[in-house]
Amino acid sequence: MRKILTLLLLLGSLFMPGLAQAQTTEPPVIRNEAIVDYPQSVRFQLEVDPAFNVVDAVLNYDVTQTACLDVSTQVPVDVAGSLIDWEWPMVRSGNPPPGAELWWEWTLTDDQGNTTTTPRQTLTFSDDRFDWQTVQEGNVTLHWYAGDEVGPLLLDAAVSGLALLEEDMGIELQEPVELYIYGRTEDMRDAVLYIQDWAGGVAFAEYNTILIGVVPSQAEGWGRDTVRHELAHLVVGQYGRSCVGGHRPTWLEEGLAMYAEGEPSEQVLSDLERSQENNDFAALRSLNGPFPAHGDAAGSAYSQSYSVIQFLQDEYGIKKLQDLLLLIAGGTGTDAALEQVYGFNVDGLESEWRVWRGLPARTYPPTPTPLAVEMIPTVVPFAGPQDYPTPLPIAEKGVEETAVPQPGNSICALGLIPLFALAFIAQKSQRTKI
Repeated sequence: MRKILTLLLLLGSLFMPGLAQAQTTEPPVIRNEAIVDYPQSVRFQLEVDPAFNVVDAVLNYDVTQTACLDVSTQVPVDVAGSLIDWEWPMVRSGNPPPGAELWWEWTLTDDQGNTTTTPRQTLTFSDDRFDWQTVQEGNVTLHWYAGDEVGPLLLDAAVSGLALLEEDMGIELQEPVELYIYGRTEDMRDAVLYIQDWAGGVAFAEYNTILIGVVPSQAEGWGRDTVRHELAHLVVGQYGRSCVGGHRPTWLEEGLAMYAEGEPSEQVLSDLERSQENNDFAALRSLNGPFPAHGDAAGSAYSQSYSVIQFLQDEYGIKKLQDLLLLIAGGTGTDAALEQVYGFNVDGLESEWRVWRGLPARTYPPTPTPLAVEMIPTVVPFAGPQDYPTPLPIAEKGVEETAVPQPGNSICALGLIPLFALAFIAQKSQRTKI
C-alpha cells in the first residue's frame, strides 16, 4: 500500500507543475494602451506575441466615480491576429469630465483553454487644448488657463463658500473637489457632450468635478457667484447621496442653490420684474424637468425657481421644506410629497405662489398631462440627475443643440438635500420679498 501511495505522489509531482504552468501562462504583451480623443472616444489596443494564439478576448473597463453599485463594463472583442482593438465612442454615452480616472484590463483565452487577465492600467482624462495652471487649498483644487488672477480669485470664492457652509451650517466638504475654469463658455461646452447651448457651468457630482466657463473680466462678479452655486450642488450631492431616494424637481434643486448664493443678483431681479409685468412666468410643472435651452427663458426659469423657494420659506417655514425634501428623497413623487406636506400639488403650489406675487390665476387641466414616452430621457451614465448647468451671465446666440438620450449603467440616485441649505435659508428669513 505504501509503495502504491508513493507512486501516486511521484506521478502527481510530474503532472501538477505542468498543469499549473498551463493555467497561469501569461501572453507576452507588446503593447497595452488606451488612445484618447477627448471628449469623443477612447480606443483600447492590446498587441500580444503572435506565438500566443488568442481565441477570445474580453475588455473590462470603468471610470472611477462615486456610485452605489460599482458595475464595470465588459465587452467581448473580436480577435483577428495579434492586435486586439476596440473603440469606446463616448458620443453615444456621454463623456466623463477632465480629471476622471479610467481603468481597464483584458481577459484573454488561448487555443488551449488557458485564461489570463492583464495587469490593470489607468489614465486620467485631460483637456489638452489648453496650458492649465493649478492652485490648491485644502480639499479644493482649481485649474485655469486665462487671466493671471482668475485662479486665485475663484479659489478664494470656493474656499470662503465652504467656510460659510462649515461655520454657519456645520457641514464640511467630504471629498476633494476639482474645478476647471475655462476662459470662454464655448471652450467649456466643447469639453462636454450633449450640454445645452446656454450652459455656463456644470457640476458632475459623481466625479466631484465642476466645469465653468468664465471670461476673465467677469470673474469678480458672475464667476464668484457661479463657483458658489455649483459648489453648493456638489456639496449637496456628497452630503445627501442616497441609493434609495427619489428625484428632486429642477425648480426645487436650482431654487435652493440660487437661494444659497445670497441676495438675488440684478439679473434675477430684472428677470422677475420682466416676467411679472408680462405675466409670462412658465408653468411650474414644466420646470420639474430640464430648463429651457435659450438664454432669456433659461434665466427666467432660474429666477422663478428662486422666487418659489423664497415663497415656501417665507410662508411655511423651514420645517416643512425639510419634510418635503425628506419625502422626495425617500422616493415619494413631487406631487404626492407636496400634498402630504402642504396640502397642494405642483399646480396648487404655483397657484399659491402667484397669489403671493399678486399675479392673476392660471387655469390648469384637471389632471397632469403625462409625458410621452419619447420625451422621457434615458439615464445618463456620467452626469447624474443632479447635474444642472448654470445659465450664462449674458445671453449668447448660437445654434440650439438637442440633447441626445444616452444609455447608461449609473445606478446611484442622489437623495437628501442637506439641512445646511435650509438652515442657510432660515438665516435669510427676513429677506424682503421681490
